[in-house]
Amino acid sequence: MALDGTNATEQNLEDNVATGRGWAYGSEFLIQRKIGRLSGWVGYTLSWTKWQFPDLNFGKIFYPRYDRRHDLSIVGIFEANDHITLSATWIYGTGNALTLPISRFTGVKEYFFGVQDPKGSNMSGMQVTEYGDRGNFRAQAFHRLDLAVQFRKKKKRHERTWEFGVYNAYNRHNPFFYDIAQKEYGNGTKTSLKKISLFPVLPSFSYNFKF
Repeated sequence: MALDGTNATEQNLEDNVATGRGWAYGSEFLIQRKIGRLSGWVGYTLSWTKWQFPDLNFGKIFYPRYDRRHDLSIVGIFEANDHITLSATWIYGTGNALTLPISRFTGVKEYFFGVQDPKGSNMSGMQVTEYGDRGNFRAQAFHRLDLAVQFRKKKKRHERTWEFGVYNAYNRHNPFFYDIAQKEYGNGTKTSLKKISLFPVLPSFSYNFKF
């Protein structure tokens, strides 16, 4: 049974899917060094992604979560000698565009948004959340530094490599998702936005054997 009381088999999928237009454009730059003991590259992307749906966001253009204004990566590789290689990678990206609630209304005993609410009705105490425009919040930027050192030992028929690395070397608390937390204070409620982060600074080790 559908939400409007009709039989689900009588509904078309097209009636429940919003259609619209999208735009994506930008520029990408890359500078790379391949010679010498020090090699690496610097890559930068500047881009915009916009959507417009007549049935969403009051028909206004908005930025979806895939919109990332800046995307930068810097990679450096240094061959100290034939046996030791040092590498560092730093990446930066604009935070995702998210849609967060801006207010919340609570139903009262007498009226609930203009609808009469008789005493004892289960409409009392109901909450309705208002989200406002889509993409009304921009998450914090994402950036981190990864470091690694490789030790190689070559022989005629095989090669061994030990690699020690550090992921997120300066322990950046990048946002993984956001949660809305509420705390009771006397007769009121305080609402706050809490950032949830994963993957702090992490050491790593790997061993490779080629023959």
